[in-house]
Amino acid sequence: MRVLFITRKYPPQIGGMENLSYNITRGIKCNKKIVALTKRQIHLLWFIPYCLLYTLLTLRKWDIIHLGDPVLSIVGYFAKLFSPQKPVIVTIHGLDVTYKNPLYQWYLNLFCKKFDSYICISRYAEKMANKIGITRTKVIPVGIDINKFDNIVPNKQGLKEKYKIPRENLIMITVGRLVRRKGVLWFLDNVMPFLKNEKVSYLIIGTGEDKEKILDKIREKDLEKNVKYLGRVSDEDLMEIYKSSDIFVMPNIKVKGDMEGFGIVALEASLAGLILIASDLEGIKDAVINEENGYLVKSGESQQFIEKIKDVINNYEKYEGFKKNSILYTKSKYNWERICNQYKKEFEKVYVRRRVNETNHTNTML
Repeated sequence: MRVLFITRKYPPQIGGMENLSYNITRGIKCNKKIVALTKRQIHLLWFIPYCLLYTLLTLRKWDIIHLGDPVLSIVGYFAKLFSPQKPVIVTIHGLDVTYKNPLYQWYLNLFCKKFDSYICISRYAEKMANKIGITRTKVIPVGIDINKFDNIVPNKQGLKEKYKIPRENLIMITVGRLVRRKGVLWFLDNVMPFLKNEKVSYLIIGTGEDKEKILDKIREKDLEKNVKYLGRVSDEDLMEIYKSSDIFVMPNIKVKGDMEGFGIVALEASLAGLILIASDLEGIKDAVINEENGYLVKSGESQQFIEKIKDVINNYEKYEGFKKNSILYTKSKYNWERICNQYKKEFEKVYVRRRVNETNHTNTML
């Protein structure tokens, strides 16, 4: 099977889509060509026309065309215009179909509705795709490097000394872009004031548009002793923080027009052996399987977060077995080999279906 992979998100650029594109294009075993934009998105001005021309000139070489996301739909549209039986598959991440710009929605409606398969990274992404009329969907989650933390040695006491955390406290962290849907501001307002007297310190790692509001909220709620804003940290420091912490919280809230397509940080947290507590919301539910690699609580329900965190603080020893099982579960379900095999099976299914349809069409003509 000969596959043409086209993606506008690829290393050395950093992000979830880049990571997914890199691993599936490298990991799927087949005869392939990878056409990838490795620069900033401003270069789409020339990249999309180039991909369109390259695809049309080499169209007969490929059994499958895979597009990294719906922004590239115009390439698949013209491929099928010139070769209607050519299978085109696109991966859907979530925001790439919910983005409300009328011009973009017009673009999707014109170019993105007639492909052979739409691989969605979560059930929620699939739901959003179905909502705008996209069918023939298949859910395949995002994977993770299961060996990512194997050689990282925890240094819990060193971390506490570095950030002036009391020796007896557990370390709770949130990692990610500081935007409203991540729920950090909500968490500081509705949960942390009720944990002031608990033996826990909360580290916020990341930056974003909510940064100043978060710093103001820490002061407003008198949380300076309980909460540390670290901002952006190096990859090396982040790995050590993951391995030296105890609890990971994802307090996401629902924001219209914005969504969590999957939640790769949840997999990183469970893989690092943290006790993961996350909102039962959107694509997070495909990364966090309740009582397998984390605990899901209802989004916006502060009391549920408070009770679960207090239980972990006061009964930490009983979670030791869960932490070990969480690591094993995440490694078994979200390893890249497994994810790539699922992609390949979908490719093969679409390819076989097209061949059968072609044969049936030829027999009907005869």
